[in-house]
Amino acid sequence: MRPETLVAMLFPEQAAISGREKLISALAAFAAIAAMIWSSQLLAQPEHRSFVVASMGSSAVLLFAAFHSPMSQPWALLGGHLVSAAIGMLCARFIPDAVIAAAAAVGLALLAMHWLRCLHPPAGATAAFAVIGGQPIHALGWSYVFLVVGVNAALLLAAALLLNNLLPGRRYPMRRPPAGEANMPAGLVSRAARPEHEDIVAALRGMDTFIDVAEEDLERIYLLATVNRQKRTLGSVVCRDIMTRNVTSVSPQTPLSAVWEVLRQRNIRGVPVVDDGDRVVGMVAISDFLKNTDWNWNRRGRLRCLLTSPRQAPSTAADIMTAPVIALREDTHVADLFATFASHGINHVPVTAADGRLAGIITRLDLLNLFGSQVGDRRAA
Repeated sequence: MRPETLVAMLFPEQAAISGREKLISALAAFAAIAAMIWSSQLLAQPEHRSFVVASMGSSAVLLFAAFHSPMSQPWALLGGHLVSAAIGMLCARFIPDAVIAAAAAVGLALLAMHWLRCLHPPAGATAAFAVIGGQPIHALGWSYVFLVVGVNAALLLAAALLLNNLLPGRRYPMRRPPAGEANMPAGLVSRAARPEHEDIVAALRGMDTFIDVAEEDLERIYLLATVNRQKRTLGSVVCRDIMTRNVTSVSPQTPLSAVWEVLRQRNIRGVPVVDDGDRVVGMVAISDFLKNTDWNWNRRGRLRCLLTSPRQAPSTAADIMTAPVIALREDTHVADLFATFASHGINHVPVTAADGRLAGIITRLDLLNLFGSQVGDRRAA
């Protein structure tokens, strides 16, 4: 065997994670375990206060270093530990040989977790500890399952729900978006080429093994890989190369009637709102007018609209503009525009210079023109 092959087998490549994310995971695990032990000692009965299940340390690694994993979700944590603890207790009680009892506890716990869809690796240690923990654990009986393991797991889950949702960029538990709401930019990947839920399930079933990645992450990996491919295809085209430079803008104090005239005369669907320093502070689109319009039927049965509401009476651009505004820098690669348009459901993006001043604007039509020229160049070649 070649040395490089042996090294690749012994030290497989892992996901590239920033130092900041590693530090956040470590600090979160520290805080969660400390809170769990302190709360367990405070809430448990006197005869249970000395028991903290060591496998909770492994669970903390999953909950804070791989919080997106299916093995880290609430049902996997609670169900896995409780089912495994119960199986371990039964094996300890009915199988006299400790070696066979411990092996049976782990094997049966693995089988049960598979069937109940709560696979959680640290729970295997919970099952084994119910057998090899000795007389103090055996004497607890079912209290070990509910008042020790159950309380430990519940406290650790509470810490994960709190910390993972307070930390920026994290969301726990992971939720699969409903059908039709996948965050897949239109135009970047054709609808026919996008993997649907059924496609992913069929692919995983065909592999016939447990893949430790959530469906949402698979879709995001596919999206990011496609964006990266588009960047290679489009070369070095950035926003400044396709943006409209002579941008009409309004101030926050511009009357709504004047804003409407700008949209009508320029035949545009949105106009940036800039402050005295020419920095974008908002965006006024036709949809913003519609949201602040009263629609009534007059006596003749015709639809009549009032551009102002008697209760709120918006009068300036600042009253109806969308803020904070979604903007991109002029050196942003055009492939990133797809995700911006699709994820936010917008049709125009202001482009800013390095100092934050308005430099241009890009619409979906600009992207279509870009790809039209790309297709034309390829056919000509």
